[in-house]
Amino acid sequence: MNKKFASAILAALIWVAAAASAAHCATEGGKTAAEPAAKGTAARSSSRSEALALELKTLKDALPAKQAELAKLRHRWLVAKGRTPTAAEIKEYEKKRAKGKVTVEDNPYVTKTPLSNPAPYRAAYYKKLEEVTRDEEEIARLEQQLAALKLVPAN
Repeated sequence: MNKKFASAILAALIWVAAAASAAHCATEGGKTAAEPAAKGTAARSSSRSEALALELKTLKDALPAKQAELAKLRHRWLVAKGRTPTAAEIKEYEKKRAKGKVTVEDNPYVTKTPLSNPAPYRAAYYKKLEEVTRDEEEIARLEQQLAALKLVPAN
């Protein structure tokens, strides 16, 4: 039993060492110790900055459409949520409220039709708002990373 356990551990160690060696060769690009590492570093930072710039451009291009959709969802939510009563309706409602004889049906701000449920519109609005906020935070993070990469001198 101990021999099987020891051989399993030995096999696992050999596998990990081989994987680490392969990963090291992949990150170094197969360079030998005689080649300068600075060229590889400059190329990696350049490709990294290009990838960040591309991702940043993609996010910035998609953001106005998402913000327009967010405005539409807010409008739909507000329309489904209720209505704007006239001054006469508000005055009548306030009189009833002062007397204490108010029901939900009397409230002029609430749409009377049962088909106008604002819940799905509200949920969609907050989901899109979270997505837009996440994108804005990602844009700020990417801009910081690009600025940091530009500060690092390329050798």
